[in-house]
Amino acid sequence: MDRNLRIFIIAMIILSVISQFSAFKNDMVSLITVITNLAAFLALLYASIYSRKVYPHLYLTLILLSAGQFFSFLGDLTWFILQSILSLNPYPSVADIFYLLYYPLFAAGIFTIPARRYSDLKSVLDLLIILVTFTSAVWVFILKPTVLAGGNLTEVTVSVLYVLGDLLIIFMIMDLIINKLGRFRSRTLYIFLASIALLIAADISFTYQTITGTYAEGTFQDLLWPFSYIILIIAVNEFFSENWSIPIYLTRRISVVTYIPYEFMILSYILTAYSLIETGVKNSLELLLSLGVTIILFTLRQHLSMKENLTLLNEVEEERRRTENYLEVAGSLIMVLDTRNRVKLINRRGLEILECERGEVEGKNWFICFVPPEDRKWREELYNNKIRSGADGYHLRGNIITCDGNQKTVAWHVRFLRENGEFTGSIISGEDVTEMQKTRKALKLSEKRYREIFELAPSPIISLEEDLTIRDCNNRAESVLGYPKEDLEGRNLSEFIHPDDSEKEVEGTRRLLKSDGEIIYANLKLTRVGDEVILIVEDQTDIIRSLREKELLLREIHHRVKNNLQIISSLLSIQERKIESDELSKVLRESRDRIRSIALVHEHLYRSTDLTTIRIRDYLINLISKISQGQVEKDTTRIRTDIEDLEFNLETSLSIGLIVNELVTNSLEHSGAENIEVRLRGLDGRFELVVSDDGRGVESPDVLEGSGNMGWYLVSALADQLDAHINIETEEGLTVTLRFRELGYRDRY
Repeated sequence: MDRNLRIFIIAMIILSVISQFSAFKNDMVSLITVITNLAAFLALLYASIYSRKVYPHLYLTLILLSAGQFFSFLGDLTWFILQSILSLNPYPSVADIFYLLYYPLFAAGIFTIPARRYSDLKSVLDLLIILVTFTSAVWVFILKPTVLAGGNLTEVTVSVLYVLGDLLIIFMIMDLIINKLGRFRSRTLYIFLASIALLIAADISFTYQTITGTYAEGTFQDLLWPFSYIILIIAVNEFFSENWSIPIYLTRRISVVTYIPYEFMILSYILTAYSLIETGVKNSLELLLSLGVTIILFTLRQHLSMKENLTLLNEVEEERRRTENYLEVAGSLIMVLDTRNRVKLINRRGLEILECERGEVEGKNWFICFVPPEDRKWREELYNNKIRSGADGYHLRGNIITCDGNQKTVAWHVRFLRENGEFTGSIISGEDVTEMQKTRKALKLSEKRYREIFELAPSPIISLEEDLTIRDCNNRAESVLGYPKEDLEGRNLSEFIHPDDSEKEVEGTRRLLKSDGEIIYANLKLTRVGDEVILIVEDQTDIIRSLREKELLLREIHHRVKNNLQIISSLLSIQERKIESDELSKVLRESRDRIRSIALVHEHLYRSTDLTTIRIRDYLINLISKISQGQVEKDTTRIRTDIEDLEFNLETSLSIGLIVNELVTNSLEHSGAENIEVRLRGLDGRFELVVSDDGRGVESPDVLEGSGNMGWYLVSALADQLDAHINIETEEGLTVTLRFRELGYRDRY
């Protein structure tokens, strides 16, 4: 409850108590009534505005209740002004008009409460019983004395209208209780009904005291109205704490609602008896008639209740048969034991598991007949101890003996049955897990064998989740990576892969980081087994380090071969300068150029990435550059190259280099060409090498082949080695074309 509301209520209660001891208690009570009525109206108005935005389905109800409360407030305010300020008689007056407008509006608000209705013929009869009883009582004890008393017509009319207004609200409340609230749970509505009940009690009490001449102004009777308004304010406050978008409905009617017609039947009897005793039969005819009608309606209602009960009994019987059918087709053993542990009921699946006929099971003591002797004592003690402890049930896995003498393992679920706290038996379900038990044992044995293989494997094996989180690993993985198993489990595999390899796929040769920071080389292989990913790690650190050492050694060999060939070339150059014979000098120079061509091959080899292939374009351009240096004057001969970026092995590259060396050297020295062109390209799985110039050329290809020249002999021999086809064109210079395939590596040992 809101703190300000609590303060307001306490203040009103304190003022009410003080008023009873004040000389102006009538004026104080009237003022308290006006204040509380105004507060109730404002609370309902605020709830209406709030519901229009949040709960629009409640807006009509709340606006009607607000309107009714507004006229009630106007009535109290007018009454207070006339009586306490102007010292006039407020009855009858314009205040009564405001009061009378309150009843239909408030009744309409109650009627439009948007709760689900459950109207049926029995509900209609209940309402009729209440209406007849209440109307007859009001007529006999209130309306009839008011009308027969005579007096001012206006006063009589107003009094009757007040009573009819209360009857209207009572009827709407009963409709709400029987047809709606019987299955609706809401603290707000319960508190609201309490406020209306107090308000009607105040009205009836006021009317009765007025008729009997016992009414006194400003007494506790008049405080019932402000108290009803305070309770109404509390109901509005509770309204804001409930979720009205999802109302809560009950599956069954509240029992108090069911007995309301009985209560009014008793009330009708008591009122009739009271009237007969106090006033005689003459003044009790209306009550006798009302009682007769009520008895007829009640008899009709009971007839409907009996029909409903018969329907319910049929439904229960049908449900029983359906349950028995369910038990018969159930896939598990289901049986019922009585208080003496005898089998009362067992289904077909239970008989199949027990390998028995129904007569061999039902009526027999379960523990004596079907539990193995070695288990009988402790299982019966467990069963009885659970009963004495008040437990609802328990689970158990135990053996049974079938009628054929076989032993089976069954998983049991025992549920105790109790009525009013007394043990009445138990319902037991069981699942035959004999085969499952055997399978589980075999699975454990298989798992043990797998674990031994897993742990004794010579290679590291790691079990991974889908996201590469480590689930498990063997002992070899611990020793290779240097981490204990508990430090590996739960961590991601990527934490152990070298950062430079982390962007690559997991499989393949990768660098792994050990616990001490050392790097190892491993070949990673992934395989999937069910829902787990298995990683097999092949430690290749020693192999890769050995290969790298051999690679360094091979580079060193190529480097030294190249250096040795350069030394030989330098020696030939020195020797050439000392020889005076031009012919011998020429022979030495050609030999030096050939050696240089071979040296260049080794230079490019030890600079290559894999030591097995040479980028032929870089090699030939380098070779042609060295050939042209010192042999051609500047701007006399232009050498053009068109060489694709190809890679050849050592044998093929050496042959191509020597051929290009001979042909380009020949064009530079003997053709007098201005342009020399060297082209090399791939062509349908083969390769084409073309060396051409625009020099003097020769008369025919036969001249070259028959010349006996060392250079041409070397070209022909190397072409045969490449299994190349040679084509020679002598028009407009000399063009030599070779078409060949790359030489394969030949084992030499």
